[in-house]
Amino acid sequence: MRYMKLAGILGIALLLQVSLYAGTAEKVPSSQQKMVDQTDIRTIDGEVIHVVRTKNGLRFQGYEDKIVLLEAFGYRCPPCKASIPGYNRLQQRYRKDVVIIAVEAWGANNKVFKQFVQTHKIGYKAVSTGDSGKILSFMGKLTGWHPGLGVPYLLLFDRGGILAKDVPPQMLPEAHVEHLIKELLNAK
Repeated sequence: MRYMKLAGILGIALLLQVSLYAGTAEKVPSSQQKMVDQTDIRTIDGEVIHVVRTKNGLRFQGYEDKIVLLEAFGYRCPPCKASIPGYNRLQQRYRKDVVIIAVEAWGANNKVFKQFVQTHKIGYKAVSTGDSGKILSFMGKLTGWHPGLGVPYLLLFDRGGILAKDVPPQMLPEAHVEHLIKELLNAK
């Protein structure tokens, strides 16, 4: 009985110490976050984007000052196809503040994927599976998602590259995605 009381007191002391430490810890700015891994992705237009994985997110070289919407999708997925017109409108509407990057996760070869992008008139950055580097793996390491869990899967990163929101695989109405963008634009 005496040992149980002592263990309880030690446990409470430990919890108190952890709570005090957590309350005083400073948030590390994204620019100072330690790099965990890195990769390059190539858009269908040939743009190479260097991506750095940090503990809390992804930094996209050249887009550090933008909110990044990163979507994993399948080229044969009906909800993925249905979201394209809305993403096109959102990319146009928020082009100064937002970049949308869609990564094909179902393995379409480059020829098939280029045809898909042209047919569906994708007006934002599109990346084939073959040109995606380790980006799908990075998404999984941040959230636990993998292509077998379903698409479309959306991650939103704030201007500092911190993962702000991940939306489980589902049909995403344009109005809902716009609401998420506005939340990030208004975040302090």
